Amino acid sequence: MSLFLKNKRGRGASLRKKREPNALQQRLPQFRKALVSVLLLLVIVLAGLNSRTLIEDIAEQRIEYVVIEGELNRVTESDVQAAVFEFINRSMVAIDLIQIKAALESNAWINSARLRRKWPNTLIVNVTEEVPIARWGDNRLLNQEGRIFSPPSEQQLLNLAKLSGPEGSEARVMDQYQVFNQMLYPKNLRIASLSLNSRGAWSMQLSNEVTITVGSINPVARIRRFVRVYDELFGSQIAGIEGFDLRYEDGIAVRPKAQADTSLISMNSTEQ
Repeated sequence: MSLFLKNKRGRGASLRKKREPNALQQRLPQFRKALVSVLLLLVIVLAGLNSRTLIEDIAEQRIEYVVIEGELNRVTESDVQAAVFEFINRSMVAIDLIQIKAALESNAWINSARLRRKWPNTLIVNVTEEVPIARWGDNRLLNQEGRIFSPPSEQQLLNLAKLSGPEGSEARVMDQYQVFNQMLYPKNLRIASLSLNSRGAWSMQLSNEVTITVGSINPVARIRRFVRVYDELFGSQIAGIEGFDLRYEDGIAVRPKAQADTSLISMNSTEQ
C-alpha cells in the first residue's frame, strides 16, 4: 500500500521510504562527544598548571612597600617601621596582620591601627593617634572617651587639666569635665584641676588658682547658676577671691583672699 499526497498544484507526491544510516553516521555523535571530552580535559589540565604557577607566585610574593596613612603628631614613621618590619620578612599571604596590629597598638600614643594588603607587594598601615584631653592623676593621660593611656613620663603634657576620681570613674569625670569646661569657657575661666571624691562630690581649681566647691547635688545646675551671676557679682573682683562654695540652696559662699571669714551672697534677687 502506498501513501499518496496531493500538493497545491494537484500533482501527486510519493512519500519516500526513510534510509537507514550507515555505520559511520551512527558513530559520528559518539566521536563528537569523545572529542569534546578530550578538549575539555586538555583545557582543565592547562588551567591547572597555570593556576598552580599563579598560586605559587602569590604564596612567595614578598612585601616590598609599606605605606603609612593617618596624621602623625606624636608617633613617628620610625615608630611604625620598628613595629612593622619585625614581621614583614614573610610573604603577603603568610604575614600575620593581627600580630602587627597588636605590636602597633602597644605604643601608648596609638589609639588604633588598621592594616590591609594591596596586591601585589604593598602593606598599607593606617594609624589613629591618641588625643590627650586631660591628665589623670600624676602620670597618666585621658582621651576624649575617658580612656587612660600612659606614654613615657617625659612626654606628659603638664599644661593639661588634671583630673582625679575613684578607680573606674575616668569616663564619668571626663564627661563632667567637658560639660563644666564648656560652661565656664565663655567667662574666660579655665579648669586647672577637677576632682570627684568617694562620696560623689565635685571640686575644682581654676587656672587663676580660685577654687570652686560644687558638691554632689545637681552639679551642672550649680555651675549654671554660678555662671549666670558671675559677670554681675564676681567678674570685677575675681583677683581678690580665693574660692567659691556652691553648695548653698539660695546663695554662693565667697571666700576672699587673706581673710578667714566667708561671706554668703544670696541668689534670691537674681534667680526667678
